[in-house]
Order: sequence, then structure tokens, then C-alpha cells
Amino acid sequence: MRHLLIIAFAASLHAFPVLARDVFVDNSIGDDRYDGLLDHVTDSTSGPVRTLKRAMEVARFGDQIVLTRPGAVYYDSLSLTGKRHSGSANFPFTINGNGAILSGLRQVPPEGWRKSGPDLWKLTLTRKGYYRLVQDGQPLTEYRRENAADHPFQNLKVGEWTSWEGSLYLKSDEDHPPATQSIYYSAEQTGLSLYQVENVRIVDLTLRDFRFDGLHAQNMCSNVKLENVNCVNNGRAGLAVSGTSHLEMTGGSIQANGRYPILISNKAGIDLQDVSTDGEPTVRRGRPRKQEVTA
Repeated sequence: MRHLLIIAFAASLHAFPVLARDVFVDNSIGDDRYDGLLDHVTDSTSGPVRTLKRAMEVARFGDQIVLTRPGAVYYDSLSLTGKRHSGSANFPFTINGNGAILSGLRQVPPEGWRKSGPDLWKLTLTRKGYYRLVQDGQPLTEYRRENAADHPFQNLKVGEWTSWEGSLYLKSDEDHPPATQSIYYSAEQTGLSLYQVENVRIVDLTLRDFRFDGLHAQNMCSNVKLENVNCVNNGRAGLAVSGTSHLEMTGGSIQANGRYPILISNKAGIDLQDVSTDGEPTVRRGRPRKQEVTA
């Protein structure tokens, strides 16, 4: 009987989330030297971490990452990979955004702009991607030529930008050159990357202004659930699913993304319920086509 009790107790430990922890992130009062296991600071080692990168280093199987500041903007990104960032069916690995925003924006340095013609300014960035430009919290309009033979600037209006031969070109009047304005560009590639994870839950989080995708489940991701997740103004797609990954999304919205609201490749799939989108998903089967880049 004693042996049976020991076995039963050991089995209960596996069923009970005794090892699962909350890892707190606060980009105001946090410090990456803290342990991340409290949402407030108590001493020189205990309190929330400051960055998501540090939170992912601290986190392990079945944990929950908690962003503690509702509505706050975190200029950061997340990458979940393998078993360490997975969970069980009953206790999934969770990212709880509490209404926070992950943004890929960085400010364009004033010296980055070069005059390229009357009212025309050139910005050359080192990384390639589907860039976005933002001013005063609002995306600047990207002009895309309908015919590749058209001159890239002939129909460009003040306040619009376009890409050509690896650079971005912004039309701005002489009295208000972009170097004197606060203009931001999508520096970070992807807001939330998932690779070979299972039993993951993402809750109450906005992913916006990234150079490629708001969220990309790259391959072999299963039982991934998104709840009230918003993907806004990302350069390529709000949500991308590829390989054999499968997602479930409930609530939230996918709006104003550059090329695709949702991009599904190969055998991947997604189930949507009560999701607001501004376009139908694009599905690519078979060998993926070479991806276009704009700058």
C-alpha cells in the first residue's frame, strides 16, 4: 500500500502545475538583473525583468510570461522555440499581454535622409524587407506602381513614400523636410516568431509595425491558440503560418497590413472565430514562391 501511495503522489506532481511559474516583464521599473518572479521590486535581485529577451531566457516549459503594464508599448519582439517554450494541454506556455503593444518601430535618424530631388528625400536602410513608415502614430501612405515600367516618382504625392532600387523615397515639401520631423520605420523583422512549439497560448496582445509579419508560426507548431490578438500595420502579413503549423485565433483583429492580412503556406492552416480582418487569407500550396522585398 505504501508503494502505491508513493506512486500516486508522484503522478499527482506531474498533473499539478507545481513547477509552472509567472515571469513578469515591466519596461518601466523592471531590470534584467532581477529574477522576474515578482511583479514588484523587493530587493536587489527580486522583481520584474525589463526586456522580453530576458524573460524568454528565464522562462521554461509551462510558464507564463506576463506583461504587467496594460496599454504600454514594448519596442521588442518575441521568439518561442522548441520544448522550453512549450507547455502541456492542461498548462500551456502562455504570453499574457494584458493589452500591451509590441512594436517594431525605431526613429529614423535625421542624418539618414538625403535630398534626391525637388521635394524628394531618400532613405537607405541596411536590412531588406517590406518597410513601413509612421509619423505621429499614423502610417504614411505607401505608393505602389501598377506598372513596373512607370517612373517610380511621377505620381508620388506629398506625404507618400515608395521603394525603388533598394531605398525608400519620401515626398515632402521644402519647408518641412523629413530630417526635422519625427518619422519612424519598421526596424524589427517579426513581432512574435514560433518554431516547433506546442500547447502555446497568446492572450491580449497587439503586434504592430514590424518589417515582415506581426506573428509567424514557421513550422511544426501545434495547439497554438491566439485570444484577442491584434496584428496591425505590419509590412508583409499580419499573420503568417507556414510548414505544418496550425493556429486557432479567437477575437482580435488583423488590419492595415502591407501585402496580406493572413498568409498561409504549404500544409499550414488556421481557424478563425470572431476575428475582424480587412481581407481574405492568401493561401500558397506547394513550393513557396520567391519573396519580393521592397528595400
